[in-house]
Amino acid sequence: MTRLFHRWRAAAAAAAITASALVATAPPASADAAPIPPEVNLDDCPSLSELPEGADPNFWLCTVVVITGGRLQFGNIDQQIDKPLSLTYANGFDPVTLEQKYVFRPLKGEPLKVTGGVLGIPGSDVLPFLELHAKSELAGEPQVSPEDDPNTIYRLRLKIKSINPLLGDTCYIGSEQDPITLNLTFGTTNPPAPNKPITGRGIEPHPDDPTVFTSTVVDNAFSVPKSTGCGPWGLLNGIADFRAGLPAKAGTATAVFETMAKFRGYSETSAYTSLAKVRAAQSKIEAKAEQAR
Repeated sequence: MTRLFHRWRAAAAAAAITASALVATAPPASADAAPIPPEVNLDDCPSLSELPEGADPNFWLCTVVVITGGRLQFGNIDQQIDKPLSLTYANGFDPVTLEQKYVFRPLKGEPLKVTGGVLGIPGSDVLPFLELHAKSELAGEPQVSPEDDPNTIYRLRLKIKSINPLLGDTCYIGSEQDPITLNLTFGTTNPPAPNKPITGRGIEPHPDDPTVFTSTVVDNAFSVPKSTGCGPWGLLNGIADFRAGLPAKAGTATAVFETMAKFRGYSETSAYTSLAKVRAAQSKIEAKAEQAR
């Protein structure tokens, strides 16, 4: 049970990537922090009735994590994230068994326009049938502070929908059976060659709103599979892969996500309890970073 409690504590902290200036161990944010987009809100939190049967609101939180910028690079694609992508979820535990539970909402965000369109040539995508958009979707339930990797804050299993009139409505990079799996960390990665280690940025309160936290999470050790479902009977899969440079082996792809996050408890008690847990977990994150230096 002790191990389960520590998992809850780490999950509460990651759940937040978050909170407020009340997290005393967090360093001050820089004055030039990016503006807070409207997507950083708790409007999509699961209601109490949507929590597991018998859930005690004193032991549950709701969190929204919004990717506000950064890039996702693999193969021939180097996509700047210029539209927010948000994930809202509730997490809590049974006070008797300490079993951790989650309720996730779908990943939300507008499709991103891919520079160069279907031809991969900047400026060639002036006509609709030459435009290419990409929309990220969950290919499996995320994991918060997974037990098998203490360096990972969020494990996201994704599939990316390739949107173009010629490709049809089922063209994806990644799938439920073969997802793009990102092990995102505040810390330092350990990728295979040719990539070199990169380091994220820990939790900082936003100077314009101390209940919003900023961070940078990174991964450059993941692989990206081939496309599926492109064109009638998948006949355009090869063309889509040629355009995107797929498959991309581990050590040749990079994700750098600038994030903002916010959380609240489902009761006043849970809010205060969660802040204490966030403080403790933040201290652990900083201690681990110090040891790595």
